[in-house]
Amino acid sequence: MTPKTPSTTINPPAPTENLTAGPGPADLAAQWAESRLTYPFYAALATQFNLAPSPYPRGEFPPARPTRSVFDRHLQWLAAIDENLLAYQIRQLPSEILNASEESLRALIHRQLRKPDKTEADRDKIDLLLVQYFAMCAPEHLYRKAVTLENVADVLRPVLVEADATPLEWCEPLEQILAKLEDCHSLRDLLEGGLVEQGRMLKDSAGCMFYDPAALVAFCRFSFLVRRAFIRMLHADLKAVRETIDSLEARGVKTVDCRRAGFSAAETTKQLRFFCENWRQPFQKDYTQSSVNHAFEQLLALRADLEDALERAQPGTPSLAFVTLKTEIDAPSAESTVAPTITEPAAEASSPQPAASAPEQLRTTEPPVSSASAAPPKATKLSTDASALAGGMDAEKCLEAIWEQLIAAPPSRGRSMSTVVLQDTKVLLSSWEVTAFVSEGGQESEDLRRAVVARALLAVATDRRRRSGDETALTAALALARTEVSYFHGRIEQAKRAKKTEAAVNLGISTKRLLSCMEEAEKLQS
Repeated sequence: MTPKTPSTTINPPAPTENLTAGPGPADLAAQWAESRLTYPFYAALATQFNLAPSPYPRGEFPPARPTRSVFDRHLQWLAAIDENLLAYQIRQLPSEILNASEESLRALIHRQLRKPDKTEADRDKIDLLLVQYFAMCAPEHLYRKAVTLENVADVLRPVLVEADATPLEWCEPLEQILAKLEDCHSLRDLLEGGLVEQGRMLKDSAGCMFYDPAALVAFCRFSFLVRRAFIRMLHADLKAVRETIDSLEARGVKTVDCRRAGFSAAETTKQLRFFCENWRQPFQKDYTQSSVNHAFEQLLALRADLEDALERAQPGTPSLAFVTLKTEIDAPSAESTVAPTITEPAAEASSPQPAASAPEQLRTTEPPVSSASAAPPKATKLSTDASALAGGMDAEKCLEAIWEQLIAAPPSRGRSMSTVVLQDTKVLLSSWEVTAFVSEGGQESEDLRRAVVARALLAVATDRRRRSGDETALTAALALARTEVSYFHGRIEQAKRAKKTEAAVNLGISTKRLLSCMEEAEKLQS
């Protein structure tokens, strides 16, 4: 099917906000009525994020019949907020404001759609608002059943008059992503598959075609279903963590080694239960920020730590379930010896999935690892001298140590993550990162190895700083990481231009994890 020409009439007719063009009285009245409908949104956003001083005292509403100066000032205020407003900030609006009125939400969407030159930020806001409108106005039974393009078009028609349920050929990858989503049972599956990133890349590549009425319907449906699945999987992960803690306590286990999740080597189950019960989704930031990714990674790492501990506590568990390998990678000093432990996360527990609720706000199955090569991969060519890093552990020695551990205990089929330990520091590797080490690969594998090595060196230096207070290695590791991140961003853009979606997604996620480690390290220097 040939992609349709993007419609130029999806926006409701409205006068321009350039008053010098001479709109008539009826146009001005319609414009003012719309601005009054959207005022509660903008007032809340301006206050919550300090975007602009409000033109009215707290609790006061714009007058029904403004003077010309009030009219001009109000529209300038709205434009100033729009210029700096991001989608994740709208997501944080209290539900009593965001869902207060279908008419008000419709007016806000019309205002965003009417902008003549839309940016990527505008696209994200429109995408979010359409999904919010669908979630607010859709019949309740659609929260728990299959949602078709026709369902979405019917619900959106009051706000998008030309809403079109016609499938578009170039939107077919969305269906492929949603099909993979059906096989996801944990947030780990979603993050490991890079499904959200793949959807965002398709939005990025759509350009102005995103605003075709049929494309808006397709992307609204996609985002709604991803968010619904996200909440379902989040509930399943939190439930699994709570049940695993219950099982450990029933077996008399009171402390757990949860260093992989950023806790101590002997964290009490009481404290872990408190963390789980008080865990909140990090909606206070943009989902593209690495700290948000780190929050979900910590929850998933905690689940893996707890399930590993439960596996060890099971009666009859063989002592060789976890393979220990000692590797000398430096001069014979206690601090420069690596004593890694290969600990595979336990297979995801299959738990009953709670009924999906209305979406709040959010945000490829890897093939089995092939047989390991007989020789380690060539040295990673980091762009900065790493001789001062992590107690003398340079990039080449770090790479070889990781490779030797992965070769000694290759990942089991069906397990997406592997853990290596360097100088008592645990480093979690994704399936595609493991593949980059143990199987033949070209430039894409080398880039992934660089990302893992930079992250591992930074993790070791961060732990060294916490234990001894020595910042020398941490400073060097951070300098290296910053240089590497710049290189990775360039490589990701090259992969996008070459339509290598999987390579771009994988390196993008590995880069986000490096950025997350950098944020943690920088906190120690502040």
